[in-house]
Amino acid sequence: MRATLEHLTAAVAELTGRSAGPARPAGSGRPAALNGWRTQDWHVALLDVPLDERAYADRFQVSRRAEIEGLWRWWSERDTASPLEPRADGFLGFYLLTLVAMHCSDRMRFHGDAAPDVTLAGTTAQDLSAALVADPEVRRAIVALHDPDAPLSTRGGTPKGSRTDSGAGDPPSSATRAEWAAIDVASLEFYRHGTTSIILTGRAAAPSQGRTAAFALKCLIHPYRTIPVITAATRGYLAEHGRLDAQESSPAVRVWASHDSWILMDLIRGRTLGEHLAHLATTRPPAPAREILRTVDTDALREVGGALLSALADLEREGRRHDDLTPSNIIVETEREQEPGRFRLRFVDLGVSYLHARSIAGQVRGDGAYAAPEVRRDGVGHPRADLYSLGALLISVAGIPHSADGTVPDQFYVAAVGLARLLEDLTDADPRRRLLVTPVDPAAPTFEHVGRVFRDEVAILEQDGRERPRGRLQRLRDLSPGAGTVARQRRMLQVRSGQVRDRAGAAHLRQARWLRRWAWLCAVLLWSATALVVTWWSRDLGLSWQARWFEMADEVSGTSGIGLGFLDDVRADDYPIPDPWGNLPVRLVTLTFALVSARLYLNVFAELSTVWALPRGRAARVRAVAAEIGLRSLAVLPAVYVVLPTLVQRDWWPLGTLVGHVTFAVVVQACLWFAWDTNARARAAGLSSVPRGEIATLGRLAAWQPTVAVYLVPIVGIGTLLSLGLVHDELVYACFVSLINLGIFYPKSAGTDAPYIRAGMNRAALAAERLERLETVRLR
Repeated sequence: MRATLEHLTAAVAELTGRSAGPARPAGSGRPAALNGWRTQDWHVALLDVPLDERAYADRFQVSRRAEIEGLWRWWSERDTASPLEPRADGFLGFYLLTLVAMHCSDRMRFHGDAAPDVTLAGTTAQDLSAALVADPEVRRAIVALHDPDAPLSTRGGTPKGSRTDSGAGDPPSSATRAEWAAIDVASLEFYRHGTTSIILTGRAAAPSQGRTAAFALKCLIHPYRTIPVITAATRGYLAEHGRLDAQESSPAVRVWASHDSWILMDLIRGRTLGEHLAHLATTRPPAPAREILRTVDTDALREVGGALLSALADLEREGRRHDDLTPSNIIVETEREQEPGRFRLRFVDLGVSYLHARSIAGQVRGDGAYAAPEVRRDGVGHPRADLYSLGALLISVAGIPHSADGTVPDQFYVAAVGLARLLEDLTDADPRRRLLVTPVDPAAPTFEHVGRVFRDEVAILEQDGRERPRGRLQRLRDLSPGAGTVARQRRMLQVRSGQVRDRAGAAHLRQARWLRRWAWLCAVLLWSATALVVTWWSRDLGLSWQARWFEMADEVSGTSGIGLGFLDDVRADDYPIPDPWGNLPVRLVTLTFALVSARLYLNVFAELSTVWALPRGRAARVRAVAAEIGLRSLAVLPAVYVVLPTLVQRDWWPLGTLVGHVTFAVVVQACLWFAWDTNARARAAGLSSVPRGEIATLGRLAAWQPTVAVYLVPIVGIGTLLSLGLVHDELVYACFVSLINLGIFYPKSAGTDAPYIRAGMNRAALAAERLERLETVRLR
C-alpha cells in the first residue's frame, strides 16, 4: 500500500482519538502501519501537507491548530504502550514540528506576530519545538529527511517536489557531503522559526569551511520543497551568497554549505532585529492618546539605525546587496549588546524571498512590508531595493507604526522635516525616484553617503527635544506662548552649520537661518508688545513704573515730563491714562491677542516654509510665494494690531480684531491653496510620498476656515455697531473676544492642532521639493 498524507492523518486521528473524516482511506487507521514506512514514504507525506491553513481544514475536516494540539498532547503523554516504534515515533514528531512551523509562518506573514510570541497547546511554539528537537529520534529523523544523498524516489513513481520532479541540479559536492557528515547529531537543538524554515543549532566535529565548530542549520519546511524556485535558491545559496573569501568583519554571516532543503552557516548568537525592536517597545512610555504625539526614539535611531547603515555600507563595499532586508533577517549580536551604545548587525538570508512575490495586494504584513514594491511585484532583486527596506526599517527602529498606505508616518514631519525628507527619498515606490533629493555621487558608495545624511538629521533631531518624554515642568513650559522655539532653532542652527558639505547642505542652512530670523523677530515684537500692554495696564491701576529703557528713550528723544514721554505723545487726545474701566476692553483684547499670536506663530508656523524649492510653473510658484509671505506676515502684523490700539487710540481695538482675524483667514487659505495644489500635482506625477485619499492633517487646517468664518460674523457685526455708536456695552464684547482667544485659539488652534498642521504642511512642502527635483531631472 502506497504511503500518503491521508494515511498519516488517519493514523494521527486514531492516536489522538478523533474522527478522521470522510477522506479516511480504508484500513488506514492502524498507527502501527507507520512502523513500516521508509524515509522516502515520510517524504511523500510531508511534501503533500497543504501550505494553506484553510486547505488543510477542508481536506482533513480538522483545523491545523486542533491537529497540532491533539498530536502534541498524545506525543508528550505517550508511554511504552504506544503502537509506534521509536523510529516512527521520531518521524511523527517531525511531522508535528512541521505543522507547528507552518502555523508560525502564517502568524508571522499574515498577522505580523513575532515567532516567540506564538502560543499553541498551552505553551509557546518555541518551547514546543524545542521539546520536539530535544528527542533523539526526532533529531535522527531530521538528519535522515535532509541527507543530501538520500533519494526522494519511492515505489510507485517520483514524489512531487523530488529532485527529479523539480528539476533540481547536480548531485551534492564532496564539500557539501563533508560538511553534512561532520554534524554531531546529538548536539542539534531548536533555535528559532523562520517564515519558510526551522533553524537549528549544533556543533560540527571538523567543519571544513566554517570558522567555528558551532553552526546554524536552516531547514526548509517540507511542503516548501515542492516549489522549485525555493529549492533552487536554497541549493545555490552558497554559490550566490557564500563568499568564502569574505573577511571576518563582513556583515553577511558566513555560509558553510547549502543543498536543496538546507543551508549550513556560522552561528551568530543574538536576537533578530525584530525581537530587539519588540524588546525596545516594552521600554518606551505608553502610546499617547493622540497617535501623532508618539515620540520618535532618537536613541534607537542613533544606535541601531547607525549600526544598520554601517553594516549596509560594509556589504556594499563587498559588491553585494541583500534584496530581503527584513527584521527577521538581521541579527543583533549578543556580545555587542553588552556594550552600551555599541551594536553590530549581521545579515542572513540574502536574496529575494519567494513569498514576497506571492503577497496579496493591499494585505502586506509582517516582513513583507519591508520588501521593496518592485521585489514584491517581480519576484527578483533590484539594485535599489535595499534603500526601500532601509527606510522601512528606520521607521520601525524609531518606534513609529507603519502607515497603511506605505507613506512616511506623520510623526516624522512633526519631529524633523529633514529626517522625513530622507525617509521619503528612501521609500519612494518607484526605484528610479529613490535618492531624488538626497545628493549622492554615483561614483561613491551609496550607503556610506546616506549614512552621513542620516546621522546629520539624527543630530538635528536630538537638538529639537520635543520627541523626548515630557515631565511636568516641560509640559508646563509647552503651554507658554513661545514653547522654547527660538532656543530650539538656535541649537539646531548651530548643529546644521557644522554639517555643510555640499550645495544641498548649504541650502538647508540658509533655510534654517531664514526661519530662525523670523522666529526671533516674532518673539521680540510680540513680547515687546505684550510688555507694552502690561505696562499700560499697570499705569491704569496706579502701579506706574518706568523701566530703564523708557528713560533712555526719553533722553534720546528729548522728551520730559510726567508719563512715558515720547510714547505718550502719540496717544489720541480722547485716550486717557489712567482709566482702568475705560481702558479695560483694549487691554484684555490686545493682551490675549498678543499671547495667541505668539503661540500661533512660534508653535505652529515658525518651522514651516513653502519655498524649500520654488516650482517652475507660474501658478504653482505664485501659490508657494503667497503662502510663504502669509506665513511670515504672521510674525510681524499681529504686533502692529496690538501696538496701535495700545499706544494711539484705544477705540481701534475692534478694527484691529477684525483685521487680525481676516489676515489669519487669508493666510490659512493661501496655505491650503498651496498644499492642495501641490498634493494634486504630486499624485498626478505618481509620487508615493503623498497619500491618495484625504490627508487628515491638512483637514485640521481646513477646519480652521469655517471656525474663523463663524467668529468673523459677530466680530464684524458687533464691531461695526460699536464703531457707529449703536452698541455701548463694549466690555462684554471685549470679554467675548478674549474668551475666544484664550479658550479656543490658544489651547486648540495654537496648541493641540499644531502637530497636525506642521505634519500636513511639511508633507506638502517636501512634495513640492520632490516635484521640482523631478522636473529638473526630466529636463536634463
